[in-house]
Amino acid sequence: MATVMFQFRHTGKSPSLDEVRKEFGLAVGEIDSAFGVIQTDSAEHLYTVLVDEKAAKRIQSKLSERGADKDPAVGVFSNPPIGPFGKPDVTM
Repeated sequence: MATVMFQFRHTGKSPSLDEVRKEFGLAVGEIDSAFGVIQTDSAEHLYTVLVDEKAAKRIQSKLSERGADKDPAVGVFSNPPIGPFGKPDVTM
């Protein structure tokens, strides 16, 4: 599954994966359970999950309904692969 990162605000105790699924209307296969729910900023109450890119439009729609799409820290972000740039320099 091709995934994108989804960051959202949540106050109170950390949400479970099932709570996030229910809140945003995601099926089991649309959220990466191995990644889980990661708190990315405790002061700002921000959490991140990986979701199927096809579910991203539904999430954006839900955020828009709530007015949360105006918050620059909330939304869907790309999830590019991370790796070395070029060949490693082995001379030290």
